[in-house]
Amino acid sequence: MNNPLRSFWRSGILAMFLVGMGLPLFGQINVTFRANMATNPDTLNAGHFIQVRGAVNGQTGAILPGGVTISWDAASDLVMSNDGGDYWSITFQMDTGDTMRYKFWAGYDDQTGSFYNGGWEADVEATDGLGNGNRAFIAGSSDTTVAVQFYNAGNTRPQMWRPYRESTDSVAVHFRVNMAGWIQDNSFDPVNGVLSARGGAPLGGWDAATALSMPVESNSVTIGDLSGTLHPTMYSGTFYVHRDSVASNPEQQYKFVSVTNGSDQWEDNVANRTFTFSPSVIANDTTLGWAFFDNKEPSAAVLCADGTTITFRVSTEALEGMDLFDRGVGDKIYVIGAKGWGLPDDLLEMTFIPALQEWTLIEPFPPTFQNSNIPYKYFIGWDSSRVDSTSPNFIPELILDNGWEEPATTGGGNRGHIFQCDPTQIPPGDFGFDRQFFAAVPANAYFTDPITLTWSIDMRPATDPNTNSNAELFRMGTDSAWIRFDGSLFAVSQGWPVGSENNILLEDPDQDGIYTGSYTTTAAGWYQMAFIVAYSTDVPNSYVTNGGGFEAGRRYYQFVRPTRLFDNGGQFLQAEWPTSYNFPTIEWVENNLPFETPPDMTTPLAIDGNGNVIAEQFELDQNYPNPFNPETTVRYQVPKASDVKITVFNVIGQQVRVLVNESKLAGSHNVMWNGLDDHGKQVSSGIYFLQMKAGDFTKVRKMSLIR
Repeated sequence: MNNPLRSFWRSGILAMFLVGMGLPLFGQINVTFRANMATNPDTLNAGHFIQVRGAVNGQTGAILPGGVTISWDAASDLVMSNDGGDYWSITFQMDTGDTMRYKFWAGYDDQTGSFYNGGWEADVEATDGLGNGNRAFIAGSSDTTVAVQFYNAGNTRPQMWRPYRESTDSVAVHFRVNMAGWIQDNSFDPVNGVLSARGGAPLGGWDAATALSMPVESNSVTIGDLSGTLHPTMYSGTFYVHRDSVASNPEQQYKFVSVTNGSDQWEDNVANRTFTFSPSVIANDTTLGWAFFDNKEPSAAVLCADGTTITFRVSTEALEGMDLFDRGVGDKIYVIGAKGWGLPDDLLEMTFIPALQEWTLIEPFPPTFQNSNIPYKYFIGWDSSRVDSTSPNFIPELILDNGWEEPATTGGGNRGHIFQCDPTQIPPGDFGFDRQFFAAVPANAYFTDPITLTWSIDMRPATDPNTNSNAELFRMGTDSAWIRFDGSLFAVSQGWPVGSENNILLEDPDQDGIYTGSYTTTAAGWYQMAFIVAYSTDVPNSYVTNGGGFEAGRRYYQFVRPTRLFDNGGQFLQAEWPTSYNFPTIEWVENNLPFETPPDMTTPLAIDGNGNVIAEQFELDQNYPNPFNPETTVRYQVPKASDVKITVFNVIGQQVRVLVNESKLAGSHNVMWNGLDDHGKQVSSGIYFLQMKAGDFTKVRKMSLIR
């Protein structure tokens, strides 16, 4: 273990000689202290205040070289700088042979100490007879950087203690998460609930069996629940990863998961968290800066009254059109997630309203903070006869507990309702309707006649270690690739199991890296295709798959687009579908899979003999992909020859790029933006707005560029 006192004993041979000769020590050295605040039990961040307070040779004041002050109060000049995350440092000068006794002081500023002990850390053990509860350092004859020291907020510990064990064959990664926002509104039970971190290899896996348990830090900053009872809010734990399993610079993905009564609550509002196994991390272990669980901070908002209700409304026409749902045989619809994710205990049963032809639930909520996000999904409760092979209601390959909707509008992630204090609330409907649709598939978005569907996947990024961190890279010409319908009820409609079977073989006869595969539907299906890509490895029946997780980016979404939408006197436009459809080519990506915006099923249109859209009104579609890097495609419709201008603006309204500024003939058009401005320069990552103007028509779409 490193000992800061050894700076003197290792480099002070000359000093010892001088002392032995009765001569004075001389000279000055640079000293660097590094501190880690992962063990401070408060919510400190880079904008807060860490200070070295103490004395040199028992004296305080302007006694360090250059008149730098050290003292046991806020007057000390030894204010540390944040180096990122939990790490802080300061470099100062000392005279050779001087002894400093000190402690780290942590606060929100130089006057307001952190939650623990008014900012003061606890005592440390004496080192070589020095310290008396304080840290100690003796200046040697050469510049010294002291090993990282962890803030002590517990019992008396050695000066160079660690919150994890050090090992030559493993890398320690220390995780912390704060549950204040969830405890405050009773969304998490701090008495019976447990916290864990889960991540892909090499952390171990995304399931509970390999999760890192994160016990509560009992002395951490507290918050009151709805009853006023105070609870500590910080949870932490350390993963130990074998050094041989860590490749150079892989991006590691992970998430925090809370578990109460056996029910998992994943972080819904954040993408997979990441860090990099850099050479420094591999060599020195690391701590990751704390985060609020699901980025939910404690709120000072108004606590809404008990009994406020949310009315959930959903219809199932597309499910019924695919013969996957029939309330006449006992199938039901539930809400899941609004009060927990456990099956079946947290299912909230909905009631079918014949006059509205929809399912409805009016659910009261306990006192809830205003602007809280209420996550939820709809869930099919199939009748047990659906899995009875002797029943006329039998659906092959159906799994009763796999009734989750996977709406493309959220990229397969959860829906969400922002809670207000209105006594009655209704989440907004899908696509401008007054209700939502199961899986966000409207009533006219399914087909019954066969369609030959063709997928095209650019597999070249899967061959490149810069874009594929898997140990088994894709080998063109050797490995096989497939479309796998992950979480898609389309698979069930075609008689396939969901998520476990490679459904459509992709081939590359011309060896250009674009793998294609086709399938002709054998039963009714809907326009929404949710899938991932699997490819083979040298191990039999072992496959590498992309995507994963629980929110947008977990899978691709592509859509079959109708050839015609027309008014047939019903509530919904009637759709006509092609006999064959080629999906746009998409790239293989490891994570954050792009998903298309659903086509507009509410605007009449027709396709001419050349495949061009004959629009009946102006329209600006959402760009695809979105988010994007480095380019994205914008589709728009013009019903008659018109002057059209399409412009990209930044968030403060400045023009960035004019994409179109000319007369366009009637029909469907598209234009690509490559992330350059009008001067040919790359723009930075961020939010941009796309505006289309044509005559009296104006529409704006929001785009996200991620470099």
